[in-house]
Amino acid sequence: MDIAIINTILITFEGKGLGIVKSGAIGIEDSKITYVGKTKDLDYKKADLIIDGHNKHVTMPGLINAHTHSMLTLCRGTAHDLPELEYMPKGLSLFANNLKAEDFILGTKLAVLEGLKAGTTTFTEYGIGVSELIKKVYEPFQARIVATEMISELGFSDEKKPNELYSFYRYLGKNAFKRAKKLYKEFHQKELVSVMYGPNALDMISLDLLKQIKQQAVEDGTKIHMHIAQGERERLQITKRYGKGTTAVKVLEENNLLDKHLIAAHIHDTSEQERVSMVENGVSMVGCPSSIAKIDGIVPPLGSYVKLGGIASLGTDEAPGSGHHSVLHEIKMASILTKTLMRDPTAMPPWDAMKLATSMGAKVLGLENQVGSLAVGKKADVITLDINYLHLTPIIHEPFTNLIANLVYSSKGTEVDNVIINGKIVMKDRKILNFDENNFIEKASSRAEFLFEQLTDDWIKINSKMVDYHRKGFI
Repeated sequence: MDIAIINTILITFEGKGLGIVKSGAIGIEDSKITYVGKTKDLDYKKADLIIDGHNKHVTMPGLINAHTHSMLTLCRGTAHDLPELEYMPKGLSLFANNLKAEDFILGTKLAVLEGLKAGTTTFTEYGIGVSELIKKVYEPFQARIVATEMISELGFSDEKKPNELYSFYRYLGKNAFKRAKKLYKEFHQKELVSVMYGPNALDMISLDLLKQIKQQAVEDGTKIHMHIAQGERERLQITKRYGKGTTAVKVLEENNLLDKHLIAAHIHDTSEQERVSMVENGVSMVGCPSSIAKIDGIVPPLGSYVKLGGIASLGTDEAPGSGHHSVLHEIKMASILTKTLMRDPTAMPPWDAMKLATSMGAKVLGLENQVGSLAVGKKADVITLDINYLHLTPIIHEPFTNLIANLVYSSKGTEVDNVIINGKIVMKDRKILNFDENNFIEKASSRAEFLFEQLTDDWIKINSKMVDYHRKGFI
């Protein structure tokens, strides 16, 4: 046995409820879990590494981030408290468009490190040039990735107002599709890599190309991951292109694109009836509560989708939006914001919120046979959390346990102390192995300061609400 974790509270996400086992243990050999049960029944003394939780630890599956644009993490804090229609053109675009290739790598490292330290073991990376991110970030950190190359027919320098119909540049879409197919061919058989296709959104890609992408995904036995019904900006574009009264969901359904091969991100601009159609057609959903609340002032309909029988997951989206890459934080936000949206304090209870980032999240990504729960034979993507903190105290077990509620509503992410991916220790006692974290933080901060200081005059000319906040001394 390579690793034994003993005297711990297991949250297995198997069997009744969440499958909680007190005084539990797991055994790990090579890349897989070989034992799940009581500590007293495990012969662990000959294990190469023994992690003793002294019954003050929780052990659970690694968390799943089902939607992230980590390349933009250096832009954290550069666009906030803006009207939705101004967020991109007057907020994020100036900074994002001036990032260089090295900044994308730096931002991705920052996001992955932040995620790992908060217990994320699977990252669904959605961006441009994802193959380089795999080679320079994910493989060195030994993190599991669902690689999704973004495919769009929009020109980055083609500035138009939200109510002006976007121009499609077919050659851009064709080139992006080639990159996506190359990504699949190169990486889909790698141990820690799964590959999906990422048509950006219906307002950013032609139906002809979208149908080609769908066909390719079906042939490859994978899925397409797409932003759908993201808000007023997208709604304006869909109406202009496809006619008054139509919506993204209606167009997709009419063209046989609404089915089990589709993962729909956000969907906060859908009606209840559209969500019924999506669920009935087998579409899965990923919601990013913090980001969408902050950018759009809207709560993603995770509660509605799950209540209708759909499967859903969580993502951190982009750091300029959510402000972070902590899935534990998204679990909390999913529960609290869903209660607010549905005006029901029993909506999205903590156990259901946790499933979004574990067992159900794995199902959304088609990885349920590999990760998402603690079971013999599954990949050993495992995290431990120290629960001996003031903000988690007390933890009781009789007449019921408050453990799950405290983890969801009170944890901060800093409780995660060990991270194991594919049977290998990636973080031990809060330290990422073989990595100088302080030096990296200094490097990332210095690069962002240098990069964005040069944009001062351009930023002031934009004259956004953030410029007004600056003049008033708030930022």
